[in-house]
Amino acid sequence: MKFIYSCHTDIGTMREVNQDALVIKNIRQRGHTVLLAAICDGVGGLNQGEVTSRKTAEMLSDWFDYELPQIMASDRMDEIIVYRYRQVIADINKEIYFGNMRSRISSGTTLSTLLLWDYHYLIGHVGDSRIYSIGEYPRLLTRDHSWVEQEIRLGHMTAEEAAEDSRRNVILKCIGADQDVEPDMLEGNVEEPMVFLLCTDGFWHYVRVSEWMQYFSPEVAASENVLSSHLYYMTEQVKRRGETDNITAIAIRIV
Repeated sequence: MKFIYSCHTDIGTMREVNQDALVIKNIRQRGHTVLLAAICDGVGGLNQGEVTSRKTAEMLSDWFDYELPQIMASDRMDEIIVYRYRQVIADINKEIYFGNMRSRISSGTTLSTLLLWDYHYLIGHVGDSRIYSIGEYPRLLTRDHSWVEQEIRLGHMTAEEAAEDSRRNVILKCIGADQDVEPDMLEGNVEEPMVFLLCTDGFWHYVRVSEWMQYFSPEVAASENVLSSHLYYMTEQVKRRGETDNITAIAIRIV
């Protein structure tokens, strides 16, 4: 399995600090290629969100650099990756939480992270950033841990009402807020051709459903240059449509 990918981040129109962080990297060993992609969005209203999001991304990156190669050397690689990935997210959460306690601050971040290897994908997700797969049609793989999403599930609000509600940025779960966190873990098989898109809420808030296919379908996003230009174009579009938050997105095409 081979990949092409691109990423883009923007401070937004009303922010002084970019509280988003991202990581994307890959490794090839023993005939296996593994790709890690992750985005983090510091939680608004809490202290030092940019520090927390960056530290979360760095710890995940360190795990990929130092532990994953050892896992790839095992004959039980698939089994160990699935087991350890959940543990790593839990360990990162505890590190952030107890660091907050020592510093006497309240800080948190979303985390949406994707591992790809041997035509498998594994997602770990906390918060309201999102991961989409785009093949014959766009599919939202993650579920927002937000107040408005909870209200939609309970039947108290429609999706259209949620999009306009002033509380749409209130999230119910994030990295660092509590000692223990239960991330959503999703596994699946990769089909060819396919594009994965990871994005913070600053990106997806103002993207229309039709635009996922128009700019990120496998047929359209056929090269790294196209992925890069479309990420930049859509970032500028959502800013024109009124987005003021930080904007970050990663696009990965399976080739």
